[in-house]
Amino acid sequence: MFLKAEIRKGEYYDSVKLMLVTQQLSSMDGIEEAAVQMGTNLNKEVLRNMGMLAPELEEATADDLMISIKGISEKAVDQALKQVDLLLSQRGSKDESYDYRPRSFDAAMKACPDLNLCIISVPGRYAKREAMKALEKGLHVMLFSDNVALEDELELKIYARNHNLLLMGPDCGTAMLNNIPLGFANKVRRGKIGIVGASGTGTQEVMTLIHKRGGGVSHAIGTGSRDLRSEIGGITTLQGLEGACPKRRGILVAPSFAFFKPFSPSWKSLE
Repeated sequence: MFLKAEIRKGEYYDSVKLMLVTQQLSSMDGIEEAAVQMGTNLNKEVLRNMGMLAPELEEATADDLMISIKGISEKAVDQALKQVDLLLSQRGSKDESYDYRPRSFDAAMKACPDLNLCIISVPGRYAKREAMKALEKGLHVMLFSDNVALEDELELKIYARNHNLLLMGPDCGTAMLNNIPLGFANKVRRGKIGIVGASGTGTQEVMTLIHKRGGGVSHAIGTGSRDLRSEIGGITTLQGLEGACPKRRGILVAPSFAFFKPFSPSWKSLE
C-alpha cells in the first residue's frame, strides 16, 4: 500500500467541492482511499484516525489544502495526484436559463432585490463579515462555513434574533425552507412536520424516514453544531421551534443523530 500527501498553501475550496473531488479520486482504479480537505485541526484528526495523516500534513493550517491519497501501487497514486488540479478546476454544467451571473454580493442584490436568503461558504475568518453583511441587508443566512469563532457566532445570532432574522450555522450543510431543500437536504414531500437539527446527517435520516412512512416535512432548520452550548444558549434552536411549524404540530428536535435514531420510527406520535 502506498500513501502520498501534499499541502497547497493558501488554496481554499468549499467543502462541497472538496467532497466531490474526494469521491472522484476514490473511484479511480487502484485507489483505496483519498481525502482532499482544508487543513483544520478537526480534518487532521479525521485523517489521523484514517491512517492518512502523513507527517508533512501536520504543518497545514486552516487556510491550506491537504491532499492525501492511498493506493495499491505508487503508479496509481501518482496518476490520481495528477488529476487533482483538473478535478478542482472543473465547474458544474452551466444553466442556460440564466443570462446573468453576478460575481459579488452587491451585484446579486441589485439583480434580485427581492432575495431573502443568503447561503455563505467562505473561509472561516471571513464568515462573520459576509454573514453580517447579509443580515444587515435584511437577509436570512445559511452559514455553511466552519472555523468561525464562538464569540462571532454568538454576535451574529444575537443580531439575527434581534432583527427577526434566522442565522443557520455555522457549519450548517442541511436545511429545508418551505419544502425547498438547501445544501445536502433530501427532497421529500411537503407536510406538517418541522425539524430543528444540530446534526445534518441526523436531520437527513429523519426526513427520509418520515417520507417513507407517508408523512411530509415543510421546514428543517439547521442550527450548527454549537448552538446548544451554554455560550450560545440555543438561540437558533429556539427560533426554529418557534417558526418551523407555526401550528406547533409535529416538531422534532435533533441535537444529534444518536438522539434521533431510536425515536425516528415514532414520528406519527407527534401529530
